[in-house]
Amino acid sequence: MNKKIYIMKRNFIYLIIGLFTFISCSEDDDIVIPPDGETDGENIQVVFNEIRYQGTDLIEIFNQGNQEADLSDYWLCLGPGTYEQIGALTPESGTINIPAGGYLVLSYELPDNSGGLGLYSSNAFTDADALVDFVQYGAGGTARENVAVAAGIWTAGDFIPTVTNPDNSIVFDGEGNGSSNWAETSTVTFGAENVLTMPDNTIRSIVINEVNYAEDKLIELWNNGTVAVDISSYWLCLGPGQYLQLQNASITSGDTNLDPGEFVVVNWDELTNSEGLGLYANNSFTSADAIMDFVQWGAAGSARENVAVSAGIWTAGDFVPEVRLPSYSIEYDGEGDAASDWEERVNPTFGLGNATVIETTTFSVTITNTINYLNVHTFTTPVGASTPGPLTTNGAQYQISFQAVPGTKFTPVTMMGNSNDWFLAPTDLNGIDLFPNGQALNGVDIASQLSLYDLGTEADNDPATFPPAGANVGPADANPLVRLVDGRDTGDIYMTAILDYTNGDGNSAGTFTLTITAINTPNAAMDPSSDNGFVITPGIVVLHAQPEPLFTIGEEDRGVGLEGIAEDGMPGALYNWFTETGSQGTPLRLSSSLTPFSPAFIYAFNTNRDPWFVQGEATSVDNGLEEIAEDGDRSIAYNYMKDFGIPVALSNESGPIMPGGSQTFTIEVPRGQDYKFGFGTMFVKSNDWVVSYNNAGLPLFLEDGVTPYSGTDLSTKTYLYDAGTEVDQPVGFGMDQVMNQSGPNTGNDDTNNIVRRVSDLEDVQFGKGVISSPPGVTWTGDPRGGYNIIEINIQPQ
Repeated sequence: MNKKIYIMKRNFIYLIIGLFTFISCSEDDDIVIPPDGETDGENIQVVFNEIRYQGTDLIEIFNQGNQEADLSDYWLCLGPGTYEQIGALTPESGTINIPAGGYLVLSYELPDNSGGLGLYSSNAFTDADALVDFVQYGAGGTARENVAVAAGIWTAGDFIPTVTNPDNSIVFDGEGNGSSNWAETSTVTFGAENVLTMPDNTIRSIVINEVNYAEDKLIELWNNGTVAVDISSYWLCLGPGQYLQLQNASITSGDTNLDPGEFVVVNWDELTNSEGLGLYANNSFTSADAIMDFVQWGAAGSARENVAVSAGIWTAGDFVPEVRLPSYSIEYDGEGDAASDWEERVNPTFGLGNATVIETTTFSVTITNTINYLNVHTFTTPVGASTPGPLTTNGAQYQISFQAVPGTKFTPVTMMGNSNDWFLAPTDLNGIDLFPNGQALNGVDIASQLSLYDLGTEADNDPATFPPAGANVGPADANPLVRLVDGRDTGDIYMTAILDYTNGDGNSAGTFTLTITAINTPNAAMDPSSDNGFVITPGIVVLHAQPEPLFTIGEEDRGVGLEGIAEDGMPGALYNWFTETGSQGTPLRLSSSLTPFSPAFIYAFNTNRDPWFVQGEATSVDNGLEEIAEDGDRSIAYNYMKDFGIPVALSNESGPIMPGGSQTFTIEVPRGQDYKFGFGTMFVKSNDWVVSYNNAGLPLFLEDGVTPYSGTDLSTKTYLYDAGTEVDQPVGFGMDQVMNQSGPNTGNDDTNNIVRRVSDLEDVQFGKGVISSPPGVTWTGDPRGGYNIIEINIQPQ
């Protein structure tokens, strides 16, 4: 049996009454022509007896009376402008003068789905006295229903259900005036006594409803008939040697006993990108009688196409285009036998039906450039001394050298050794800019840019607990908040702190030398106190990108080692905190480089692997990876991903993402579809590096498929990639890098064109040497340690 029921319709043109010369052009509801020959007292009893309104339209009128009925002046009317005088029609059988007990059969154009037909003794169509009979089918409220209600021969809103087969008619039971007196029959008897044969509406039909052939290899079968079917003995066939009986199939949803409207989903790994799939009632795979359904995709001419063509359920050479991504399915529209009855489905609905509405969750995503701590150095041993110690005499010095690049902030910290927990640090908590207006500080004394702070960890002005008394020996301060020490001028009354600069070699950063000289040490003849000079202790220099690298005024000490300097002049604990490494021996807190990120884009995908690019393969010429990796241009990558039909978004902000800055995004993602998160942004101080998730992506929903993920911890899946399109140059110093090059796409081709993780990064900006991170870890907070440059925060709205 064919899987679909077609309702063949003829294209009818309604007859307009103006074609007949005996009707005037006035309003039809106002025309009154008394029926010729009718006399008072006659009792003509004529009724609609049988009607077929689909297929070949026919009306049967039955004379229930005991005398002949002349209907030449009677009218048929469906509504304004849709009426005919019976005398103008040619009978299909019988005569206009119907004998008692006789029938008149007329051909009359009727609506296929719903209509209300009146039989009138005149053309006074709004007059209840003129209405002889009425029947309404398919829907209530037709044009003459109110006239029939007024005549007492119909109930408002009442109608006969639409026929289930175009060959069937509706018949009158001979008495009464309502829809209950009519019934559909499959035995048509125009011109003869009605025979009521209730139609058999049972339909046995199983169809292929949805197929994923590229990734999950799923086939959904649907019982779109009216009876239950056990399909365990049915077969699926792709061609010779490629067949599967459903009782042996791997079922992922439902079972092979299908009630009407039910689905069963099976997995069949033999599906590929270009196939023709047949559903068979038995294993006679070359028999047109055995094939129940068929669909062909990717190309024409598959092994069973000719069988489906012979069965009349496919057209030779017809095929459904391949899906754009392997996670997508092709789905059937529920009617027809052509490739045009199938379409790509971005979000498959296996086991649910193709009309299922997929619910979504909206996520807010924030991408933050977390680059901050760039290097750290201690100064502990005075110039000319062999062991660490404070500067206790005027003219004594510390000297330290370090590398840095423009954009770097500089925070030196040293203790006032004749205090409990006072320390010098920059007045501007953003730090001291080493390159104001782009020019390096050279021969500049920065002591006047330092202020004296109280860390709030130890009670003040107790010389007995100054550093010589031992480490961390004083009582706690009643005020535990970091604050400026009142009444103290800037650091230039205690020291000079001169920065000198030497240019780099063009492939690495220049070098600063900081020389700290004591100029106001305590007077030995006076008792120790915080008012007797200034003892400069060993301290630390932090190179950073973001404000407040060590403390915040008005808050308590962070507990990471600054207390050791402020109380005891011992920078070791703080230095160790900065330089701590993770499980892979890579820094936990020091960032690898100072770089902006390019404007980013984000997307969500439901494939098994990221459709943007694949690690271990060459970059596609179309996917936009090269453009974003070399020049920070996200437009091509964005449009490439958008064309797949998956969720894609650009940031709410424009411009690059500077250290400490972020971009925010909003993206709406379907639930229950195994969507993962992806993004892309350029590591700007490179030739062709990008930061992105791994190819598996970040799952946006938990195992139940509907509970959304939230947080930052899965930033562990972010990595630094080399796109393999351009030869790498020293970070920040390559003349073919986007901030230095003369134009886009400038630079020699990389001899290794494979996309790969950046496993080693040489820090030529701050002199930390080679940072080795085989997986290319980028998240600040990853316990493995890494490059510490980015964080992704995902929150459902």
